[in-house]
Amino acid sequence: MSSITPLLGIAIALFGGLLALSSTICLCYIIGADAAARGASGVGWALFSVFLLPIAGPAYVVYRTRLPARDDPPARLERRLGAFGIGGTAAAIVSALVAPPDPVTQLLAFVPLVLVFVPVVAAICYDPSWGARFANRF
Repeated sequence: MSSITPLLGIAIALFGGLLALSSTICLCYIIGADAAARGASGVGWALFSVFLLPIAGPAYVVYRTRLPARDDPPARLERRLGAFGIGGTAAAIVSALVAPPDPVTQLLAFVPLVLVFVPVVAAICYDPSWGARFANRF
């Protein structure tokens, strides 16, 4: 017998859906902000990300190697939004792989995975005290 009542399951699924939507918006924003900081069209990349994120994310990672380095490192808010966007996307991919093919079950798995992935991404991508290998690249 499950300890999750139907009402609690619906509440967690709605919260997971809001988390997924907000992490997608953060990822699109961070792609646009990084492109603008490197001298590319930030608005163009942000719109491309909004409409075609599965293509725009990997395309920007490849295209970014052609762009000049950033003049200044990302601000604190940009680092936090980037960690949430990248961590939320990673959590969505992992929850789709490990959970059964039911959207509600995937959202139930997504919520705890976000709590794991966001701090890990923040440490790996943005925290130089951890020896971040990608500290000034994202």
